[in-house]
Amino acid sequence: MEHRIWPSADRSRIFKASYRGACGFTVLAGEVTGSLPELVKALPLEYLERLILQNRVFGDDLHLEGVAVEAQGMVILSSQPTLLGEPASISEILSFMRGLWFQPLPGLRLGNPGALAFYRDLDEVAAFDAHPANFVKDDSGVVLPIDLILVQADKALHEALCRYVQ
Repeated sequence: MEHRIWPSADRSRIFKASYRGACGFTVLAGEVTGSLPELVKALPLEYLERLILQNRVFGDDLHLEGVAVEAQGMVILSSQPTLLGEPASISEILSFMRGLWFQPLPGLRLGNPGALAFYRDLDEVAAFDAHPANFVKDDSGVVLPIDLILVQADKALHEALCRYVQ
C-alpha cells in the first residue's frame, strides 16, 4: 500500500517507488494524539530514517536508489534484496523480535489489522505494522522482516510506549 514495486532485471532485488507525494507512515505521540501513539503520514526524512533503521537494526541491505519529482509530487526510489519464502506466523514474529530484545506492546495496534507493535528501550527503537505479510520465513526457516514501520523514539513517544511494555 505504500509502494509501487517491481523486480530488477536479474530478479536479485526488488525496486520500490513511493507513491507520488507520499512517504509511507511513521508513529508520533504528542499534543494532537493526547500523548497516545498514532500512525501518521511520514515526511521524506522520516521515510529515509526508516530505511537506515531497517539496515542498522536488522542488518538489511536497503539502498536509496534516487529521488524524483513527478507532477503530483516527490517519489523516493529504493531497493532491497529479493526475499523468497512464506509468511512467518505470529509466534515466529514474536520469537524473532524477542530474540533482538524487542518487547511486544500488547494492546497497541497500528498499521494493518492484527499487526503487532514492539519497543526496544536499549536504543529506543520502535517497530510497528508487524504482521505475517511483512515477514518472510526462508527455506532454511530464517525469519526476515520486510517492511516494518521503524521509528527512533523521541521523548514523547518513548514515554507513551513505556505505558504498553509489560
